[in-house]
Formats: sequence, structure tokens, C-alpha cells
Amino acid sequence: MARLLLTEYGDPASSVRLDDGPLPAPGPDDVVVEMLAAPLNPADFLLMRGLYGVRPALPAPLGAEGVGRVVSGDPALVGRRVLVLPSPEAGLWADRVVLPRRGVLPVPDDVDLQQLSMLAVNPATAYLLVRSFARFEPGSWIAQTSANSAMGRYVIALARRAGLRTLNVVRRPSAVAPVLAAGGDAAVVSDENLRASVRDALAGDRVSVILDATGGGVVKDLTRALKDGGTVVSYAFPEGAPRISPADVVFRGITLTGFWLMNWLRTATADEVTALYAELAELVASGDLAAPVEATYSLGEYEKAFEHSLAPGRTGKILFTFGAQ
Repeated sequence: MARLLLTEYGDPASSVRLDDGPLPAPGPDDVVVEMLAAPLNPADFLLMRGLYGVRPALPAPLGAEGVGRVVSGDPALVGRRVLVLPSPEAGLWADRVVLPRRGVLPVPDDVDLQQLSMLAVNPATAYLLVRSFARFEPGSWIAQTSANSAMGRYVIALARRAGLRTLNVVRRPSAVAPVLAAGGDAAVVSDENLRASVRDALAGDRVSVILDATGGGVVKDLTRALKDGGTVVSYAFPEGAPRISPADVVFRGITLTGFWLMNWLRTATADEVTALYAELAELVASGDLAAPVEATYSLGEYEKAFEHSLAPGRTGKILFTFGAQ
């Protein structure tokens, strides 16, 4: 089996190697999955740098989500396309993997493979963020940072389905039009005019929750538009902790909390997990949930894939694809 291994925590460009070795012997409750597609996510790079919520023993296989086809194991699954439930230890940047039967869910063969491969992490996170933290009257505003990312598009789509309006913060003026085209109700740039842009966009309204993936001072500016008693939810932190004024916490009752999909998966029942991904797969099948894909790479091109995924100004996701699709 060919797979990518993390050999040390640090710079992904120098800490990963392509390994070729025998497939581990599957146990009685395991299935062997031939991988078809697996995305590269910011969390993967956080893990490589030792900044994620877990630090697997090294050398560690990489790749937390993806779609494949079962080639041996449970007879009811052999030949079927499956979604692998996300896990930092799954090691899905590989041509074949051995996984517990409980760690895979069947998905339709007639749904776009690349979109399905991105289903397990970002759409699930967006769905749970909107459902858990944005229970408001139709027409209420929610704000989000990193709105031009794949995650941002999922939030926009799911918020719109819930009857909510989205205030979307992007880093570049060129990202405004694509966010609006994706269904965002308003889009503003995180520059020195952010507070004024937010005021103009809301036209006297206030947001009820902020979904934050960037951290830093942008959150402090956005909090000015947050209702008293509102919530800031941090689900990623590439630029450090979100900044919130102590005065907002004390006098306005603003709450800062966090969300990590892995924690939800550890506590949810099997029925809850199955129901979540079945609903998301239906939304992907109908075209209601989608994210652009900018490029695909083979496993052997991982250095190019890393460089592309980390490059600023991307307009879509980067995927590894394997063999026959």
C-alpha cells in the first residue's frame, strides 16, 4: 500500500514521506477500503505542525476524510462506495486502508465523487454550527469569517435553508462577488473599514452569532455588531485566539465558545451520526451543498498538492484522487 506518513512535527514540506509497504492484516470486524478521493484540509496541516487537538505517535498516517470502495470484509459492503467517518488517525491519504466496519457508511454511486469526498468534515461542521448555535427567528443575521472558503459556502447554504441571513467576511475584494453569487446576503472585506462596512451592510440590524475560523482582531470588530447576549463560536484558529473586549463579556454578556467536530462524534449515538451524514449526502446529491474543487493530485504529487493547498488566493479545494473513479 502507498500512503503518506508524518515523520516529525513541523514544516509539512519536510516532515512527510511517501511510504510503500504491506497492508496491515484486517481483523474480523474490519473492512479493506480502496480510496477514491480525499481532500486536504487546514486541520491536516495543523496536525502536521503539532498544533491540532491530537498528536498521534510518529510515524503517523495522514488524511482525515475521504470516500472509497470496500474491496473485502463485510459481504454486505463489498463493492460499495463508502464515506469514511472523519478521524485524525484514519490515514486516508493512502491507496488502500484497513478500517473498522463501524467507521464507514455507504453512500450512493450516482452522486458526484469529489463532492462526497468533502462531506465528512466541513459540511458536518457547518450543519452542526448552524443547528446548534443559530436557532433564531427567520431573517436573523449570522456572521462568519473566512466566508469564501469551502466551509463558508456550506454555512451560507445551510443558513439559507434555515431562513437565516449571512453576513460574510472575506479577506480580498475579489472574493465578494463569488460569496454573493453563492447565496450570501452581504459580504464585507476585513480591512481598516470593516466596522463601517458591517454597519452599512446590516442597516441597523445586529447579528445573533459569529462563526469564526480566523481569530485575530476581525472578531473584535465584528463583536461591535453582535447583539447583547450573543455568541462567538470559534471552530478554527489559524491566526490565533479571537480577540474579544472584556467589556463586551462583562457588560454585554457576550459569550465565547468553541466547537470541534471530533468531540461531537465521540458523544453522538450511531443513529445520530448515520442520520447526519444521510441528510448531508442527500443535500450533496440535490446540488444544495457543493464546494468548488480547484485541482486534484495523485498521492505521488503530494509536495505539489501541499504547496497548492497552502497557497494564498485559492478559489477551491485541493484533493487527492486514486485509481479508477
